[in-house]
Amino acid sequence: METRFIEATQTHDLRHRVLIPDHPVEALVYPGDEDRATFHVGVFDDDGKLVAIGSFYEESDSHFEGEKQYRLRGMASDSNARLRGLGKAVIVFAEEELTRRDADLLWCNARVIATGFYEKMGFYSVGEEFVIPKIGRHYRMGKDYK
Repeated sequence: METRFIEATQTHDLRHRVLIPDHPVEALVYPGDEDRATFHVGVFDDDGKLVAIGSFYEESDSHFEGEKQYRLRGMASDSNARLRGLGKAVIVFAEEELTRRDADLLWCNARVIATGFYEKMGFYSVGEEFVIPKIGRHYRMGKDYK
């Protein structure tokens, strides 16, 4: 497997198939995808197929402290390639970049079923469970870097 930076457009297929397949593809183009401070990470299998993604935006949330916060959105892995450490590979690669960028914190809205993964990666939750309409139950989670 190879983990590297990818273009925003490369995330659209996996975002659509894995995250909210019943929405139009246009719904998976997030505000800020093309911003200069945003970066996207992809994991490719040995055949060169993109099997996991994550997008990282310079965006603050008042639930957390830190002047330079980044938000993780659109984390997804191909259903045929799960349980192979793909999500971990995305996060570890991104954390190296976040360190270079002097980030204080990485945060996300984590689906309830994914909170265990994020906790294993060092994230903690703040606040109560909440619902994102048409998507489901979430917790706000963060990981400090300073």
